[in-house]
Amino acid sequence: MANRPKKNKSARDKKVTRQRASSAAKRRDEYPLYYVMPPFEHYKQWFQVPEHAADLIEYPIDVDDEDAQDLLNRLVKLGPRYHGKVPMAAILLDQQLASGEIGLAVTGRPGYAVPMPIAELAATISSQEALDEWRYRYPDAGLPEHASLTTDDAAAWHIHNLHAFGALVMDDDGVMNLVVENPRRGKWVLNGQLDDSDGGE
Repeated sequence: MANRPKKNKSARDKKVTRQRASSAAKRRDEYPLYYVMPPFEHYKQWFQVPEHAADLIEYPIDVDDEDAQDLLNRLVKLGPRYHGKVPMAAILLDQQLASGEIGLAVTGRPGYAVPMPIAELAATISSQEALDEWRYRYPDAGLPEHASLTTDDAAAWHIHNLHAFGALVMDDDGVMNLVVENPRRGKWVLNGQLDDSDGGE
């Protein structure tokens, strides 16, 4: 039997291919932290949090193990913020925020970090100038348009929002880094990885 020539893709097949590509791009844009995972240890473990888990805020489940209870409580709280897919990095970040400060990488000095008190972060986010800078760099991160006096809890929530959006990423040392290149292209470049010769400050 003679080999038949391969048929060209039908218009329907091409449309389906375009729709899939568009859908994948949309997922990457909405949640790059999951769909373009950072290449760090704390993004190797993820927790699926079902939508109905939010009911546990009002009707919590008690477990005997204190660490397990703490993890469960954090997952219930963070699930909606992280689209129902919570990385271990978010749990560790939440623990840092609860302690009153997080470690922030220093641009231009790989391996260095400074402890940043949440109260200082709250004051920074309360500044219109600082907020405008964040909004300019990350226009789709869901930050408020106008600065107002921000509590420590609100500042912590904004930090989680920036993390979920992919504007901040935790490295293998548990330090938060500003993302300096668009991760949607598949490459994560962080301020804490840059040195002075790379254009760091």
